[in-house]
Amino acid sequence: MIHGTAPKNQRIEADKINETFKDYIDLAVATRGGKVLTQTDEWFAEAKNLLTAAAPISQPGKFIPTGAWYDGWETRRHNPHYDWAVIQLGYAGTIAGFEIDTAFFTGNHAPFVSVEGVKETSIEKAASRTYEEWATVEWTPILSKVALDPNTRHGFKLEEPTKDFYTHLRFCMYPDGGVARLRAYGTVHMVVPENKHEIYDLASAAAGSVVTEFSDAHYGHPSNMLLPGRGHDMSDGWETKRSRTPGHVDYAKIKLGQPGHVTNIEIDTAHYKGNPPKAVTIAGFEHGSDEPILLLDQVHVGPHRQHFFEVASDLTEKRIATINVIMIPDGGIKRVRIWGAAQLPAVQPVGLPIGVRNELPDEHTWNVKKH
Repeated sequence: MIHGTAPKNQRIEADKINETFKDYIDLAVATRGGKVLTQTDEWFAEAKNLLTAAAPISQPGKFIPTGAWYDGWETRRHNPHYDWAVIQLGYAGTIAGFEIDTAFFTGNHAPFVSVEGVKETSIEKAASRTYEEWATVEWTPILSKVALDPNTRHGFKLEEPTKDFYTHLRFCMYPDGGVARLRAYGTVHMVVPENKHEIYDLASAAAGSVVTEFSDAHYGHPSNMLLPGRGHDMSDGWETKRSRTPGHVDYAKIKLGQPGHVTNIEIDTAHYKGNPPKAVTIAGFEHGSDEPILLLDQVHVGPHRQHFFEVASDLTEKRIATINVIMIPDGGIKRVRIWGAAQLPAVQPVGLPIGVRNELPDEHTWNVKKH
């Protein structure tokens, strides 16, 4: 069921998509926890491929039992109605627009698509809902029915970001066919403690933090540093290309969801076994100031482990709005946690994992020489 009318949208050319949505994050990508809960059909290719972080690829000549292999979602032919898939967003948020990519779908792309949203009060209950139950949900239109071209990146920017935030999307293809990727660009609905003195990760994507500027992202985007957990390999961290210039450094600036007083910092180099930076500097900036406050100054970091640092008490008194992570000279970082509170005195809640190691299975054995 559909309730309401979709806002107006503007089509964005492929070479302008990245610039258009640079101030937003992809709320639906699998690396942020986005997942497909159900779909009408996925005979040729699974709907979960829509949310893959990497760009789509092609393997001409590769066939599987159902037909040619495609890196995307593809359904059977001759649907008398339309196909749809329900997507649980990795982070609930307001929506600014979409990227819909039909890469390598040349004779089998979906000619039209639309997107709808819903805000669920219980993510757990929604995750256990059946296909039949999802079919009865009342959806709010976000992107009206738009035409797609084959083998093309399409951008659609809403006239204004949605006022309401959404937890789930329904992506519809008319009448059937294939789409390689769906990106849902928006702003995270911030999840921060009600108690303003309570310490939390100020730099978490869930707290509304975003990367606004960076020097290089050759092997991995710096926004990965804001994700939960320790990741699964080097593909979900920030990694830059090798530098050859003396004095070179790489940097990534993080706008915090809300300013806060920093008490502790964690730098995690998980999975970066031969390519962590030699050292890391963390600088903070107060709102409206260009004067850096050195929270950490060229601290050594090793491979494939968590590193914990306490921030000097006089620096904790500063109210930090922006963080600059500087790698010396280059390399890879999996996660950065900027622990702090919106107001002083800062209070650490029970169970908060500050300084607690979450060891990976090979953390003490990966560098043992084999004979």
